[in-house]
Parts: sequence; C-alpha cells; structure tokens
Amino acid sequence: MSRAIQRGVFMEADNIRNLRRNLGMTQEEFAHRLGITVATVNRWENGHNSPTRLARKALYDLAAEGGIRGPQLNTPSEG
Repeated sequence: MSRAIQRGVFMEADNIRNLRRNLGMTQEEFAHRLGITVATVNRWENGHNSPTRLARKALYDLAAEGGIRGPQLNTPSEG
C-alpha cells in the first residue's frame, strides 16, 4: 500500500471518484463491487460522507487489485 493511501489522501471525494474512473467503472459497478449502494458512492464522491474503516479497507483492496497507486488517485482517467 502506498504512503499516500496510508496517510488518508485516498479518502478525499475526488480521489474516490478518480479511483472509480481509473478502474473504468460506473457508480453502479463500483457500488456492486464494494457491496454498497449507488447512493453511498454518490455521497462519498460529493463529499457528503466518508467511507467507514471497513469500506476504506475495501477501497484499498480494490485499488491494489487494479494496480492503482497513491499518485494515480489524484489524476482523473482520460476519457
């Protein structure tokens, strides 16, 4: 796990959105993969709520599976 992710940079709304986009997922696909609702994904991405500790672990695992590292979370995908 990268230091950026460990420091909590990962939990910013834009970084969650960038992770989803860099993985090429819709909010629906992302929610399904994490076992949460689309509304929850939307609230995270809009900064209305933050992921729980358990959800953060799932996000870290999903990022690792997709080969996404800390710096990539700050960069939106192209397309």
